[in-house]
Amino acid sequence: MKPLQLLPFITPVCSYKDNHTTGGVKVIIDTDFNTIGDDGQVLAMAAQMHASQDIHLLGLTIVTGNQWLHQEVSDCLKAVERVGLEKQVGVYVGAETPLLHDFSSFQLEQILFGNATAYVGAYLSAPKPLVPPPDGFATNTVPREQHAIDFIIESVHRYPGEVTLLAIGPLTNIALAIRKDPAIVPIIKQIVIMGGQIYAPGNSYIGAGETNWWFDPEATRIVLRANVCRKIVPLDVTNTVVMTEELYDTIADYEPATPITKLFAGIERWSYVYDTVALASLYDQSLDLDVRDLYVDVNSDFKATYGKSLVWNTNPYPGIDVYSASSVVFKVDNDRFFDLYVDLLTRPVPVVLGTTARNASREQSV
Repeated sequence: MKPLQLLPFITPVCSYKDNHTTGGVKVIIDTDFNTIGDDGQVLAMAAQMHASQDIHLLGLTIVTGNQWLHQEVSDCLKAVERVGLEKQVGVYVGAETPLLHDFSSFQLEQILFGNATAYVGAYLSAPKPLVPPPDGFATNTVPREQHAIDFIIESVHRYPGEVTLLAIGPLTNIALAIRKDPAIVPIIKQIVIMGGQIYAPGNSYIGAGETNWWFDPEATRIVLRANVCRKIVPLDVTNTVVMTEELYDTIADYEPATPITKLFAGIERWSYVYDTVALASLYDQSLDLDVRDLYVDVNSDFKATYGKSLVWNTNPYPGIDVYSASSVVFKVDNDRFFDLYVDLLTRPVPVVLGTTARNASREQSV
């Protein structure tokens, strides 16, 4: 038997630019997609960044979280058509269930610890028949044949040191990719994670943990213990980036209307825009006003605090190769964030590749 090759545990050197990325940083968005909630807004914004060559969007990998996998895939296929990227950006089907915390485990959780009092995503019910977005199902787009896990692995090897993973759902796909091919760990440029709660209260199940990490704590632990450059955008910061009715109206009433603003007009109005903060932090590091290096893990014991973040200021076990520091964002420039948010969500769609927003608007009006 060929011996297992162990990778040396060397603290990753993470370099971050002070302003928005240039030259098109390569990004894979790993998402529990929804049509025009925060995940859908991330795609609409990222499509504009891709069109202006500020990022190079390699693909979207889908994981069960907000909804069941096949509903998310269906919604995402329509979304890439809506923004005009169906030929350039593939949709890759990923993990249908968490590593251990499947629907039956959630049902047991409720028996042991009580009924849910907060958000549970897909676990609100068993899988149901597909429901079309307001503007209908995708008409000419299907998922790519390659599995999401293999797409992540192949992309990281194809572009060593260049691929950033934007993780805005449960971390199942990324954990499985790391488990399948640990050699990707030192050549991932960065993982930007919307998830966790450091000192803030949770927002899932009975309020102990943050939704993405509670949904698959075992996968979260694998990613947090991987020796990779990591930026965490937790509830501690997203809870301070608050949408107002005025901001909602600015986008919903924007003229000329676009397919995105029309969808936005019918959105359920939440106070927070979780995943979009993580995208903005990836795109423009200067938005981050308070970033701290912390050692972060997650509680994977099956009890009432399942999925709750664990945090230390210093390495709790410096003698063994378990933890490396994560950069944790606690504050962003809200005014500049919302300027970017409104700008990107009101630009013309479908996007026109290789043009600025002003040029795209002019070309589409001809």
